Amino acid sequence: MDITNKVLGWIDVMKRRPLMILSDETLSSLKSYIEGFTDGLGHIYDNGKLRLEISLWFQNKINAQSDMLWTNQILSYYSDKTEEELKIIMLQSLEDYFKENPEWYKKR
Repeated sequence: MDITNKVLGWIDVMKRRPLMILSDETLSSLKSYIEGFTDGLGHIYDNGKLRLEISLWFQNKINAQSDMLWTNQILSYYSDKTEEELKIIMLQSLEDYFKENPEWYKKR
């Protein structure tokens, strides 16, 4: 199994069984975990710009510019959504990024 498929598998676990990973099911906990998870992946795979790459990808997806981290962009852009909807959007966006960028971990 390649690296991207392992990441996608872990995102699937986050979607289906969040309490296996998080201490609670709040948006705040999920957001903090996702930010740490992506920062950790960037560090492990020597891609210190992963956070920026995801943020720029998300900006392109919504056709907007921002200096905010992509998770904060979601909160701002989808401010009319419920906490449950925002959690779904955040996880789906993370999954979409890795599906659309399967070689994210390769040196650029």
